[in-house]
Amino acid sequence: MSGNAAREPGIVRRRLSAALLAALLAVLLGGVGCGSGDAGVTVVRIGHIGFAESPFDHGTRRFEELVEARFPGQVDVQVFGAAQLGEDREMLDGLRLGTLQMHIPSSVLHSVVPEFALFDLPFLVRDRDHFRRIIASEIGSSLRETLREEHGLVLLAFWENGFRVITNNVRPVVTPADLRGIRLRTPKDPERVRLFETLGASPASMSFSEVFSALRQGVVDGQENPLAQLAAARFHEVQRYLSVSNHVYTPAYPVVPARWFDALPADVRQGLVEAAEETGEWLRDFLAGEDERLLDVVAGELEVNEVEREAFAREAAPVFDHYRERFGGAWIEMARALEDEPAAAP
Repeated sequence: MSGNAAREPGIVRRRLSAALLAALLAVLLGGVGCGSGDAGVTVVRIGHIGFAESPFDHGTRRFEELVEARFPGQVDVQVFGAAQLGEDREMLDGLRLGTLQMHIPSSVLHSVVPEFALFDLPFLVRDRDHFRRIIASEIGSSLRETLREEHGLVLLAFWENGFRVITNNVRPVVTPADLRGIRLRTPKDPERVRLFETLGASPASMSFSEVFSALRQGVVDGQENPLAQLAAARFHEVQRYLSVSNHVYTPAYPVVPARWFDALPADVRQGLVEAAEETGEWLRDFLAGEDERLLDVVAGELEVNEVEREAFAREAAPVFDHYRERFGGAWIEMARALEDEPAAAP
């Protein structure tokens, strides 16, 4: 933490005030609790923290196009990006309170529903086809069930945030030893913090919207994110080194309140699920191409290197042990067994 403790209550009040104002505006704009607008139009307000051209931005815009093409004049999708409606936790609260119909969290969801921490395990997901097999298995269905039954949220589909890389201003990171002493920003996800503590870094959790300033001012030395998030947030403008670690594959999760979703007409429920599933498949294909393009873009501004993956995997082994202690090893073994099977049909 910064040590500026006297200012923290004010910061909290400002964030809460922003979230409450957003909720009030949503109510005044019409029917947030029931998600309906004028003349019986179903309103789907979507909030996320991503900047323009981020994975969340691409996904929600694609979803909006698909839904409104399917339900012209019947469903109005409204997207609020860049944390306009608050940070992830505030928007998750908005789903529960009925002030928001849809949110796209990523790593933060793992701290709310610990079972999702499977996707925090380093190098578990080999590639996007492997991920497709994992979510088509019992693992995907069990995660959906847990989210609905224990948290009142419906996971419409699995989207993508992406394979994560490391940037910093201290030195190239080739082995875990290179992380020692580096103050590295992580999401507010305890499993990600544990991973980088295990690897020898000094992790500091903070909201995504604070990262650029923290990097520029030297509050932290580096961060870890997918390339598409890194480029959209312009982190490469305030960093020197990029290490292509691909240490964790992070999904994104389009979630809606179960009470709101169950009250929709059956055709709208089906349409939202199908649009979300189609968006997920499109997003994985699109971001695969973006990874290649964006690496070329940022390579002109950053010193780029590969990492010694086997060294990282060995050093990170205790993270798997911690997961096994909490949830057993069945899902880990199931995911590994799916690594080389033929890809499941979308």
